[in-house]
Amino acid sequence: MTDQLIKHREKIQTLLSEPNVFPHQRNAARNTYQALQGETRAVIMAAEMQAGKSGVALATACYQRNNLSDDDMCNPKYLRDTLYVMTMADTTLLAQAKEDLKPAGNVVVSNLVRFLADIEKHFRRQDPKLIIIDECHYGSGDTSVRYEALFDYLQTENTECRVVFISATPLSALLATEGDSLINRGIQTKLVFHRTSDDYFGVREMLAADQVVNLEHRTRNIQFSSSAQSQFIEHFNSYDGEGWGLVRVPAGTAMEAKRFLATYCVPEENIFILGIKLTGVPEDQHTSIDDFKDEYKTAMEFGQKVIAITVAGCRAGINFGFDMKENIIATWDSTVSNIAAVVQANIGRACGYHTNRQAMHFTNLDATRAYGELLSYLEHTCSHQATGNIRGLREKYNEICKKYEVKGLDVGARVNKTGELKGRKKLNDAQTYLTEGYYAIPAKLDDPDFDFTTLTKDKLILDTIGAIRNVYLKSLPIVAKASRSLRGVKWIKAHWVNGDTYDNPEKALALGTMWERALNLTTKFDAGEDVEFNLAVTPGGNEKTSDKFVAVKIFSVYNKSRRNTEKQIMTEEDVHDVCRWFSAEPDDTLFLIFKRGEHCPTRSIAKESSAKTQIAKGNILEANHFQTFEENT
Repeated sequence: MTDQLIKHREKIQTLLSEPNVFPHQRNAARNTYQALQGETRAVIMAAEMQAGKSGVALATACYQRNNLSDDDMCNPKYLRDTLYVMTMADTTLLAQAKEDLKPAGNVVVSNLVRFLADIEKHFRRQDPKLIIIDECHYGSGDTSVRYEALFDYLQTENTECRVVFISATPLSALLATEGDSLINRGIQTKLVFHRTSDDYFGVREMLAADQVVNLEHRTRNIQFSSSAQSQFIEHFNSYDGEGWGLVRVPAGTAMEAKRFLATYCVPEENIFILGIKLTGVPEDQHTSIDDFKDEYKTAMEFGQKVIAITVAGCRAGINFGFDMKENIIATWDSTVSNIAAVVQANIGRACGYHTNRQAMHFTNLDATRAYGELLSYLEHTCSHQATGNIRGLREKYNEICKKYEVKGLDVGARVNKTGELKGRKKLNDAQTYLTEGYYAIPAKLDDPDFDFTTLTKDKLILDTIGAIRNVYLKSLPIVAKASRSLRGVKWIKAHWVNGDTYDNPEKALALGTMWERALNLTTKFDAGEDVEFNLAVTPGGNEKTSDKFVAVKIFSVYNKSRRNTEKQIMTEEDVHDVCRWFSAEPDDTLFLIFKRGEHCPTRSIAKESSAKTQIAKGNILEANHFQTFEENT
């Protein structure tokens, strides 16, 4: 063995030893690489939050290089053989990954936007033998088309290349390989679980230590008086010494949350809103993550407490580091959606290697329990060696979803009526129409024979009124129900407004509550603006605006929320308020009908172009309010 060969082999062994790579990371990487044998070309490596995925990636790259023959090991032509691809086109994260993987020497770091260009630039002497995809859950769901170029490359241009997907939310990793997938393209895929060391403190450990407090329904709003709110304030204020809290609130409510926390927890100057271009937040109130870390350090030096506020919809992938995890006092998370959104957010930031056993985490308890059970199952099933039983894993996910009554494990996943998990496919709704007009019509449900031609002569509007009235009148007496639908009437988009969706900010999302949406659309129309009919429809599932001729917001005391909220049903006074606003006769039900107008080619073309640009740039599914993307990343 030559001195040159010894040097290269010893370097690999050095990289595979501590502190570069810890035993648990080395084991996960070895199990992953060993699974890439025979017909298996793809492996999904599932890891817990903050478990050290970069170390696993480094070790996997080392195993790839160590697999070279002696002659190839000493030939610089074969040095670069691994491509590390990030799914988010963020320059900061890209730079961090380059620094983390630089010691390997054989790795080129890229992203889904420009990986083909980087292959052409950096792999002129040989094609990549291994591709590692980090944070692959960002490639699932509505935007999974972003993987198409990668899958095409693996299937048609580099048929010998193997691929490793890394994710802390493994169902998304599975979904990322479905649809236009590696599996469907005949590329055999397995899954392996990264078993952490005993020093790791994650979701399961927090659950066992009773550090997780459930937030349900309206109590998720930190401004809403509840036992959880009182417990958070008491725990935070009674904490002895310096420390910090992390609070996640619904979009558009950050300033209100800041004022509330300033009243009960710390002075306003010790509360920082993390993000950029946040709705309702003045520009001088935005704080970058780096600036917040500086403020945190100052506070710790002077024995103070600080609070960071983030908004729902943000996915920062923030690693606050050992010191901040040691000093975190409490987290509060307003998330109401899926398991990935919960564990990737506040509680996930507190996972990792530290000794903090006092912090309390206020979040969706069912979601964290489901995630913990999923992790335990994966640890038992495939932590020692990979499994190819993808169908069996998917069935287990279905079982967990139903057990904890969660609507999905990950972004891009939902549970249908049969309990089967599926990936969401959002139809192209770029074709834009303007609103011709709107009509506020009392339903007159107590008068089955009411003549609505006294209110309007428009046949389309009359047909709409008749179709919706039939839903209510087909079963007498009318009672409040949580499920109503216009079966067979595809040309109407109906929004059945109940007490929860009427004015509950928690259910508002980006467009506001149903009342706020109605006010926004009608006010703009009355002011002479061209109002998009698409905004009245807000299509979901397999719907498109082009299929609808009217959109109706139905304010009624007979619509009931499925959620166990304090206000499931609109009061009669609520509906009367809506009627009075639109100068309609007071009733217990009001139809606010928007009629579709002309097609707008200018806006349609602009949306088509924007959609293609977004797919090409690879922006993540949820709006990212933390990081700045560069055009040429």
